[in-house]
Amino acid sequence: MSPKKAKRAAPVRQPYLKGKNAIYLWAFIGANLAIFLSVFVSKRFAGASVDHFWQRVTTKDGIIAASLPLLAIVLSGVLSDLGKARLVFWRWHNPLPGCRAFTELLNADPRIDVPALRRKLGELPQDPQAQNALWYRLYKKQSADVKISEAHRIYLLTRDMATVSALFVVLFSIGVVAASVNWETTALYAVGLIAQYLLVASAARNYGTRFVLNVISEESQST
Repeated sequence: MSPKKAKRAAPVRQPYLKGKNAIYLWAFIGANLAIFLSVFVSKRFAGASVDHFWQRVTTKDGIIAASLPLLAIVLSGVLSDLGKARLVFWRWHNPLPGCRAFTELLNADPRIDVPALRRKLGELPQDPQAQNALWYRLYKKQSADVKISEAHRIYLLTRDMATVSALFVVLFSIGVVAASVNWETTALYAVGLIAQYLLVASAARNYGTRFVLNVISEESQST
């Protein structure tokens, strides 16, 4: 085989998107951990205490900072991808956004040339699993596109953040109750954790939908 042909046959290596997200997930977990430790120890919200524990969490040679990558791996691996999608999209059956790609999402994006897409793909599926399977095939064709890769990366990041946020609602709320923190602080903290989860889940839902639509848009415009 000639060098030219060998070069052409070499597979294109895709970046490991979760690896690129790691530092952001560590920072998110670290900030939440600093606030929790502050409330757990001081029994109240105190800026100086949060700053103190943030320094402890981020100390380069400290045990907490060294443990953050392991903590991130464990927390983001507690649930399967399907479980994470359920926490983001609030659907038990067929929660992945690709399951609604051609019945609910297709007409929501003016960038998509629907007639051109139908000419290329034929009759679009109605079954949720068939929709996801077709969408995934289109994604594999378009995955090298920078816009799609970036949309996928941000969706994975916010999805994992939403999962971790949901776990923190349970774990940290139990923690402050076990520490006998007064009920006003406990209630306020629990509400803050729930609000954080709702906010991040909403962002992940939007990014997931955008990711799906970016793939379909590129497919409809490609020749």
